[in-house]
Amino acid sequence: MSVRSRFLPGLLLIAAAPVCHPTPVAASTPALATHHDGYLISNEFTVDAERHIVISPPAGASADDLLWIRPQRLNGDEYLVLQRCNLADCSDAQVLRAWNAFGSMGPLRVLSNKVRVAAGATYMIWMQRISVKGGGTFPQFERDSPPLVFAPAGPAGIFAAADLKGALRHGPTKISRSSKEGAAFVARFEGGSVVRMELLRGSVKE
Repeated sequence: MSVRSRFLPGLLLIAAAPVCHPTPVAASTPALATHHDGYLISNEFTVDAERHIVISPPAGASADDLLWIRPQRLNGDEYLVLQRCNLADCSDAQVLRAWNAFGSMGPLRVLSNKVRVAAGATYMIWMQRISVKGGGTFPQFERDSPPLVFAPAGPAGIFAAADLKGALRHGPTKISRSSKEGAAFVARFEGGSVVRMELLRGSVKE
């Protein structure tokens, strides 16, 4: 089976420009403050300076820290993606979580928006927009994919109505503004969608 047909029937969604270089998990300690639930927290997330499409966790994230990602509002054609690079050059990657306008997507059952950090891994948070004629949204995604690739899964009718070529041409959605609001890093994407995120460190087990 070819790579093209493995990810999408007829089209592979790949960012049009070169991959960004997010910050890998490191041994240094990020700026942390006490959270009301007993966690130490950091909101030192960063946006890539060149293209403004990828958010990286704090540089000092370490194994067993938690990424707490909370989409506040997504439009019906938007998909928020958390992707992990398994190799230093990001030639091998995996989508860990994805969210649509209704919440967390399949195929796996998700009980929490907190994701445990793995040692030595690099994480990217980004958004893909896929318009569907007549409305509708993909309910699932393929986990294994190249960096900055989102491969949705769902009924054939949604694929037939989806503007996959337009999504390919547009690439990941740009981040129009980011800020630190209280304990959280807040990203606002073109189109108005808002996502809040924090790095948590503490004794509480998920």
